[in-house]
Amino acid sequence: MKGKKWRPREFLTGVRRYLGSLSRDLRAADKKVLVMVTAANAAGLANGYILVLVGVTKNVGPMTASCVAVLFGTPVFWFFFRPTLRSRWDVWMPSILLGLAMGANNLAYQYVLRWVQLQLLQPLSFLFSAIFMVGPDAVRDVRNGRYSTVMWPVLGVLGIWALATDTVGGAGGGAFTDAIPHVHVLGLPVPVWALGLGSLIITAASYAFHNRKMEEYSKDAGGKINTLAGIPAFAVLGVGAWALEGGWSGMTGGGWPYLLICAGSGFFLALLSGVVMVKAYGRGLRASTTAMLLPLRTLLGTFLGMVVAQAAPGPLGWVAIGLILVASCGAAVIQGRKADSE
Repeated sequence: MKGKKWRPREFLTGVRRYLGSLSRDLRAADKKVLVMVTAANAAGLANGYILVLVGVTKNVGPMTASCVAVLFGTPVFWFFFRPTLRSRWDVWMPSILLGLAMGANNLAYQYVLRWVQLQLLQPLSFLFSAIFMVGPDAVRDVRNGRYSTVMWPVLGVLGIWALATDTVGGAGGGAFTDAIPHVHVLGLPVPVWALGLGSLIITAASYAFHNRKMEEYSKDAGGKINTLAGIPAFAVLGVGAWALEGGWSGMTGGGWPYLLICAGSGFFLALLSGVVMVKAYGRGLRASTTAMLLPLRTLLGTFLGMVVAQAAPGPLGWVAIGLILVASCGAAVIQGRKADSE
């Protein structure tokens, strides 16, 4: 099939139409659900940067930090949703799958906090989330000669590259930190960017899986399944922390104050983000609504990352942030349309 020519005027018209649609959708959405999701997103974003700011990511192993957070977060879910351990297999089966995804997400995110430059963490998270959200649509549209869909991830890549150039520059350079270890497989070195990208991909994939499954569950089942999921998540993370991070002495060697911070983090994140999101899904939250709030999440995460990293953007950095936000809006509208059609 012969592809259509790309015309800048048509592209700009599409941008205005997408942004107008986004604005209308936000006004039409359930305001209480929007507030709940916005608060949950803010709590989740702030939690990660606080762990970096107080030194948890430098002094506590990633599996230990994840294990302690899940251990103290699960009782919060249990208090609100009160499942029973005698639940049937049709409840335990999705709980186990969700628990594995939850454990992978918590662990991968701990590595992301250690390995990714903080001012680039949320833009990169948006990019990989967008790949899962609009990737199939972009491939299909390109085959049909339409290139507007693929422009949003491209704009996101350009924006991230410009932001990295502006805020990281020559001081170490790149999107990743020096904390990434040098790993060899079959005697061959694994590139540091591969480990960094791998942690981002796992974080985005497990997050997308969790949101999609929570949307499918009924109001009563969602909270119980999410609560029971904490058991397999804790079991996997606990065994991993014990085996790979030096047993009891290795897990506590970083200092009890940092472990107490991890415990408080798990407790408040479960309350302010986890329980709120489960209740939002119980009120009819859809993937289209979470997608609509993607630009705000991207902006807030970029701002918090720059504050913690003490990286002020220059003129190029502001342009880069603008590109990332435009890309985020485009991806949000496409995902919103896709979710509404399902």
